[in-house]
Amino acid sequence: MSAPSNPDTDVPLSLPAGTFGKGLFSIQNSHRFALAAGVTAVLLLFCIWPYQHWYFTGGRSSVMEGWFKTVRDSHNGEWWFCFAVPVLVGFLVHLRRAEWRMLPLDGHWTGAPLIGVGLLFYWIGYKADTGYAGFIAAQIVIAGLILMIGGFRWMKVLFFPWLFLAFMWPMFPIEERIVGKLRVLTASLSAGLLNTIGLDVIREGTALSSASDLSKNLAQGQLFQLDVEEPCSGVRSLYSLVMVSALYGYLSLKRTGPRLILFLSAIPLAMLGNVVRMVLLAIGSVWFGTEFAVGRNINGEQEMSTYHTLAGYVVFAVALIGMFALCSLMEGSHWKAFKNISKPAGAKRTAGVGLSMESPIRNYKMTAIALGLALLGLGVCAATNVSVAVAEPGVQMSLPLQLGKFQGLPFDMTAIERNILDPGVELCRNQYISGDQQMLMATLIEGGPAKRSLHRPEVCLPGQGWNITDRTTIPIQLASGRTIEATMLRMFRDGEPTPGQRIRQRAINVYWYIGSDGTTSADYYDHIRIGYIDAVFKNLNHRWAMASFYIPLAPSPIGMGDPMAEVNALEEIRTFAGQIAPEFMKSEAKLAP
Repeated sequence: MSAPSNPDTDVPLSLPAGTFGKGLFSIQNSHRFALAAGVTAVLLLFCIWPYQHWYFTGGRSSVMEGWFKTVRDSHNGEWWFCFAVPVLVGFLVHLRRAEWRMLPLDGHWTGAPLIGVGLLFYWIGYKADTGYAGFIAAQIVIAGLILMIGGFRWMKVLFFPWLFLAFMWPMFPIEERIVGKLRVLTASLSAGLLNTIGLDVIREGTALSSASDLSKNLAQGQLFQLDVEEPCSGVRSLYSLVMVSALYGYLSLKRTGPRLILFLSAIPLAMLGNVVRMVLLAIGSVWFGTEFAVGRNINGEQEMSTYHTLAGYVVFAVALIGMFALCSLMEGSHWKAFKNISKPAGAKRTAGVGLSMESPIRNYKMTAIALGLALLGLGVCAATNVSVAVAEPGVQMSLPLQLGKFQGLPFDMTAIERNILDPGVELCRNQYISGDQQMLMATLIEGGPAKRSLHRPEVCLPGQGWNITDRTTIPIQLASGRTIEATMLRMFRDGEPTPGQRIRQRAINVYWYIGSDGTTSADYYDHIRIGYIDAVFKNLNHRWAMASFYIPLAPSPIGMGDPMAEVNALEEIRTFAGQIAPEFMKSEAKLAP
C-alpha cells in the first residue's frame, strides 16, 4: 500500500485493524496487548510490590500506598494538591486523544536504557528503604515505557502530561533545602518595603520588629514582632503555584517561549505575594494591634487571627493576578484559548511524512521486552538482601557530671519533647554550670530503629520561640586530635519580664550527627545521604545519634547586646564539645589518650 499523493489530505496515521494478519496477530490485538502490558508493569512495580517501610511498625508497602500516606499526612495539608495531579494528567491525555488515537505503535529501543535507569533508582530505593527513589523511578520508567512501546511520536504527544506528572511527588528534601533562603529573602524584601512606606522596621535574620521611637516612648518590637516562618516564606505555596503556572500556560498560551516565562514567573510571584502578606500583617499590627492582626499565644501555641488567615490568601491572589496579567501582556486575549479546550483538533499528516507500516509482531516483541525488563527488575529486588538489621548506635547514652570547670546536673526529657520525638528515640541531657556562672547544656539524642527518626533543630527551635539569624558550619577539634564539622546556629528570642521592659535573650546552638561506625556529619541531609550510601554499598544501616550543645548569653535590652559575648561563648562551646566527645562517642573513646 502506497501513501496518498496529496500530502494535505486528512488521513489516519495508523492502518485499520486487521490490515496485517488476523486474530492474535492483528494490529488491534497487538495494541490491546501493549496497553495491558504497560499497565501491568506500572501496577506491579508501583502499586503491588512491597517497597518501603513507610511507618515504624509493620511490613513494607507499595510506592503508591506510601505516596498516598505521605501526601495525606503532610503538615497542614500543604501537599494535598498532589492528589489532583493524576486527575489532571488524565485530563491532559484526554485533550490529545484525536492525535494519539491515530498514532501507530512504533516502539524505539531508546526506551530500554530509560527503563533500566528507572529500575536502578527503584532498586536503590528498595535496598536503602526510601520512597523518594521510588518516586523518581516511577517518573523515569513511565517515560521508558512510552518510548519502548509507542515510540517518539507518542512521546511527543504525551510529553507535557508526562512532565506534569512530576508534580505528583511530594519533594520534602527540595522544600526544606530552599526554605531557609526563601525565608531570609522574604524578610529582607518585606523590611525594605515597610521602610520605604515609612514604617521603620529592624530585620534580624527572618525576624521583623518595629523600630524604637524615642519621641513616642516606644521600644524596639513594642508595636509588632513578626517572624517569616516556613508557612510565610513562599515555599508552601511555591510548588503548587509552579504547577498552576505550568498548567495555565499549556492551556492558554500558544508558544513555548511565553509558556517558559510564565512557568519561571511563579517563583517571584509567590515571593511577591508573601511580601505583601507580611506588609499587611505589620500594618494591621500597627493600626489594630498584634492580637487582631497576628493572633494570640495560648500556652505556647500560636492561634492565628481571622485577619492573619485572610492575609494568607493574598499570596495566591497576587500570584494568580500576576499570571493573568503576564499572559495578557505576552499573547493578548489568551483566555479565548479556553473555549477550544474541549474541542479536539484533528490530526493532519505533515507534508513529507509517510504512513508508518505497523507490524503486529514487532509490537508484540517490543512490548514483551518492556514488560520483561520490569519483571527482571522485580526479580533483582526479590533476590536482594533487605533484612532490617540496624547497627548498634555509635554513642553511649551517658554524660559525665563533671568536666573541667563545669559541674553537671541531669535534665530530663520534657512532655513536649516526648510528644515531638519519634517512637524509640532516646534522650540524655545534662545542664552544666561553671564556677563563674557560665551555663551550658549538652544533649544526646539517639535515633530509633526507623530511618530519619531524628530531625533538624531548626525544625523545633522556632516552635520554642527562637528566631534563627544565622546557620554556619564550624570545625571542632576533638580530644583525640580528629577535627569534625558541626553546624552552629545563632538565635534569639524576646521577652517582657516587666511591662514596658523588653529583654532579648541570645544563644548559640552547635550540633552534629554521629553514625554507628563513628562517621560524623554537620548537615541533616548529608547524614541521610551517608546513611543511604552505606545501606546500599556497605549493607550498614546506621542508627544515627545527634550531639547538641546550647549556651545562652546574658540577657540584655534589645539592641544593646555585647558583641564580644557571642565570640567568647562560641569558643567556650567548641572547647567543651571537643573535650566531652570521647565521653559519649564510642569511636573517640578508643582513640582518646
